[in-house]
Amino acid sequence: MSDEEIDVGTGLAGRSVYAFGDSIVYGHVYPRSFVDVVAERAGMALSKFARNGATIGADPHASGGQILAQVEQATAAAPDFILFDGGTNDAESVFNGRYDVGTYSAELEKTLRTMKRRWPAAHLVYVSAHKLGSRDWGTQVALREETLRVCRNGNVAIADVFGGTPFDTRDDVHRATYTFDDLVDGLPGTEGSGTHPNMAGITTFYVPVVTAGLEQISSC
Repeated sequence: MSDEEIDVGTGLAGRSVYAFGDSIVYGHVYPRSFVDVVAERAGMALSKFARNGATIGADPHASGGQILAQVEQATAAAPDFILFDGGTNDAESVFNGRYDVGTYSAELEKTLRTMKRRWPAAHLVYVSAHKLGSRDWGTQVALREETLRVCRNGNVAIADVFGGTPFDTRDDVHRATYTFDDLVDGLPGTEGSGTHPNMAGITTFYVPVVTAGLEQISSC
């Protein structure tokens, strides 16, 4: 299934969206991710600041730096919406003892405060990644619970791919069908490690959840 076949609503046309986060938002080795598909199909103006390997916490071993730095360095012009993720690479950092869940939580709160200070009128939407077979499950769940708590306390909307879809790459069929590590003829392939959704994973699971979340906010 190609992204051109996805029919999303048009109530978001003309609205602007900034996207922050890690490789799931950036696209990994492909320059298009779920945020590109959502924005293009809805007629939104997208500015994507995500970086592969980015974390919420400060980990010198992480290749993409902190998501906070993306927020601080982004243009000052205010978007209508902000989409962001986090926690995928933090799960490795926490599992390996580079920082703990409490430190992650404090850095997430700081990131949200910075977004709200810079763009007080923007609608913030956290996108929870799918269930990852490529990360320690206990660490993943602990970070998810803390992320949801912080976002709810901060009145941040949640596009819950993790809890709202069956996408689970602990299931080897899902891993092989819906994720990729490398490109095949210039496009995302299959048989990935379970982290990065390919176009089938994006259009089947991410696009409907994220679009529905944006449209719900837009209609309020």
